[in-house]
Amino acid sequence: MKGECGERVRKKGPVILGRFWIHWCEKCNVPLISDKCDIHGKKGVFKITLTPPGDVRFAFKRDIELIVEVFKKHYGVDISKILEGKVVLLNKIPSEDDAYEIIFDGFIFGNIIFDPIKLEWRPSLKIEGAKLLWEKFGKKLKKWVIIDKGAVEPVKKGANVLPVGILEAEESIKRNEEVIVVSEDGEVVGVGIAKKDYAGLVSKERGTGIKMKRKAWGSGKRVKDRKASIEDVIRANRTALEEKVEEAKEFMRKTQEKYNLPIAVAYSGGKDSLAVLGLALETFERFTVFFNNTGIEFPETLENVEEIRRELEPKGINFVIADAKDAFWRAINVFSPPGMDYRWCCKVTKLGPITLAIDKHFPQGVLMFVGQRKFESFKRYKQGRVWRNIWVPNEIGAAPIFHWTALEVWLYIFSRKLKYNKLYERGIDRIGCFLCPSQSLAEIERLKKEKPELWEKWYTELEKWRKRLNLPEEWIKYGFWRWRRIGKREKVIARELGIYIPEERGWNAIKYTIEEKNGEFKVKISTKVNLKRIKEVAPILGPVEEEKSVLRAGDVIFDADRNLILAPTLDEAYLSYFLIRRAYECVGCGVCVTKCPKRAIEIDEKRKKIIVNPEKCIHCRECMEVCPLVVIKGIEEGSQL
Repeated sequence: MKGECGERVRKKGPVILGRFWIHWCEKCNVPLISDKCDIHGKKGVFKITLTPPGDVRFAFKRDIELIVEVFKKHYGVDISKILEGKVVLLNKIPSEDDAYEIIFDGFIFGNIIFDPIKLEWRPSLKIEGAKLLWEKFGKKLKKWVIIDKGAVEPVKKGANVLPVGILEAEESIKRNEEVIVVSEDGEVVGVGIAKKDYAGLVSKERGTGIKMKRKAWGSGKRVKDRKASIEDVIRANRTALEEKVEEAKEFMRKTQEKYNLPIAVAYSGGKDSLAVLGLALETFERFTVFFNNTGIEFPETLENVEEIRRELEPKGINFVIADAKDAFWRAINVFSPPGMDYRWCCKVTKLGPITLAIDKHFPQGVLMFVGQRKFESFKRYKQGRVWRNIWVPNEIGAAPIFHWTALEVWLYIFSRKLKYNKLYERGIDRIGCFLCPSQSLAEIERLKKEKPELWEKWYTELEKWRKRLNLPEEWIKYGFWRWRRIGKREKVIARELGIYIPEERGWNAIKYTIEEKNGEFKVKISTKVNLKRIKEVAPILGPVEEEKSVLRAGDVIFDADRNLILAPTLDEAYLSYFLIRRAYECVGCGVCVTKCPKRAIEIDEKRKKIIVNPEKCIHCRECMEVCPLVVIKGIEEGSQL
């Protein structure tokens, strides 16, 4: 069946988020976003099949340096000259951690893959890449074997290489390393994994010598001796790019006409939101830019936002900064480190501040254009192009570049010479909170290298928690901190490392017990029952009455003398405990403020804690459903406000 824009969506099995190929112009030696080159038409244009989702991007200088480094370490040769003056693309592909297909000269050269055990990158060649390296370097390469003529045809048909068929091998080969398999006539016949080291291969030991890769075949045809630049890519794609741009601008105009709300652009400092900002500048004369400063942003992101603000404000573009300040560092003492499955940080540093900002500046509602693309996740794909945000009732979200690939985003940015975040040039492709638990281990290792001062700050905090929770050092080193409850893959890695990581880490600063006696439930907590503070939030449970050392909220009694809580049902007992947590551990994120239908909640700015107005509160308890302290549901993966 076909989805939007003709992309194929499978009825069963994994969903393909979009097309998984690109076109290439042989004459220009550049990628195309359509099947036609603006310079040469369809002549010499061919298709390269990619690993889904096929969301390719340009490789920056630091990316090229990494590729050169990884291949030199393994194969012993410098491939920088091969890549020099070429348009190189990277396609992020499924893997245990991070992996990229490397595309240039119209073919897939190979992959670089991050090993989550060794914490290092390794190369993986496609056969066309192996042919290119053998052609350029021959026996100057490391990691090759030469097989006799009689073994060539069986290997081509899928057989593995037996040591008896090996005539010669490069001496540095170790077991489980990738090797290039060459015939005695000099033809590269495949790429495989050595199942023995050099000595075992040349001594004719029994058993498999090289296990051949069945998927080492690449895609595309190699374009030889033709250099190209980003300007060449833009020229070849001008018509197709402008069609994309016009469609996005028309979508923005029609969406604004439909909802007739004030216009805003959510700018994060990343490439996608920058593209949307550029489109808005081409489409509307006046709008507002929203930036959410989580307090854990990269300095370069803040610099980029400030640079753009200084440029646009004199032109009448208004900027609103939703600032979480130190909310994360205060909240971590309550929640413990965030995780992929424990994203309290999104509510505290993003949802709360920006909902308050929208409520303040656009109480009647706002149309927020965001840089959301379907290629980034299945949840985004399902969400569609226009949606109402359940967390922000007075906001409608819309994604002008929903159907764009990363390649198209970058083409637009380069064609308009937009001021993009310089972190991209340092090989940091995820622009957001520098300590985000959704980072791969490869991204964390890049953070350590490129921004050691930020990693040191986060490491110091993690080390405090590691000791508090009595966890091994590997909990930090191998990124187990990124989950509250580890999954099957993490358990496998822990076993391979020979370490014990608890299946689930728990942390509650305030502990409790519930006992039932004669139909009454007693809640005992590990701290004092402070009636003065409890009274400020107690209306949530019901009408409040106070006498001496007892406070009643609905049917729940808080007894300061006996330091316990009495509740008529188990549900009310749990709610009373959560009310205590909201009273004592509130970090003032503000999520509940806009959720309250009667605006009965406000934040004490000095203490950063909520106070409930008993005259306005109707005891609906809707605020309990969104408080991170009560239930961590998280925001939809990657969603933007």
